[in-house]
Amino acid sequence: MSKEKNSDTIVRFSLPSRLGHGVHAVSFVILLLTGCALVFRGFGALIGPGGLRLFSNIHHLFGIIFTFVPVIILVFFSWKNTKRWLYDVTHWSKNDVEFVKAFPKTFFGFKVETPKQGRFNGGEKINSLLQIVGCTVIIITGWIMLVGNASAEVIAWARIIHSFAALGLGSVIMAHAFLALLHPGSKESIKGMIGGRVSRDWAWHHHALWVEEVESGDTDKTAPSAARSVIEG
Repeated sequence: MSKEKNSDTIVRFSLPSRLGHGVHAVSFVILLLTGCALVFRGFGALIGPGGLRLFSNIHHLFGIIFTFVPVIILVFFSWKNTKRWLYDVTHWSKNDVEFVKAFPKTFFGFKVETPKQGRFNGGEKINSLLQIVGCTVIIITGWIMLVGNASAEVIAWARIIHSFAALGLGSVIMAHAFLALLHPGSKESIKGMIGGRVSRDWAWHHHALWVEEVESGDTDKTAPSAARSVIEG
């Protein structure tokens, strides 16, 4: 890529961050689909007993992948970026709150003026927090069922909580996918997750505070700066 081309774009996500996100997303979708076949009788009836056994095996395999692989990638290969991400999504400003207030109108395509956002806007922070909490619940209840050492009552409750958490998180991910793939105002963000870079104009419009931080090279932060974590991660 030429220097001129690079000057029009900015690094959004490092390769390990993108790999971790991709493994998480793909494994979750596979788990959701196979899980629906195991929970809903109508779905299970369509694929028959052999299909159910196959889906059960796939579900257990990807449960292991879902539990361990993204964590290994994000902790051992992209810890600086991961630490910055955790810092960002747990620290809120007035601008983040104002963005969330305006988000319903933005989601449905209305033009709304929002305050400057950092590396992640208020909506992305909520999504990240829901992913952290929801995935933790899904993983814990999933392993309770898989290991099967708990009492019948505990396993029954784990199954109920696991199913509702998966369906709830599935709806969140569908909304997230719509924004990344189809929404005219934010669909360019998928370029950052696939290729690592987004246009500088789009970044200025959606994440101006983050772009200012990157361009200033500011490293005097409680967590690693966006400039350092994005480039070195």
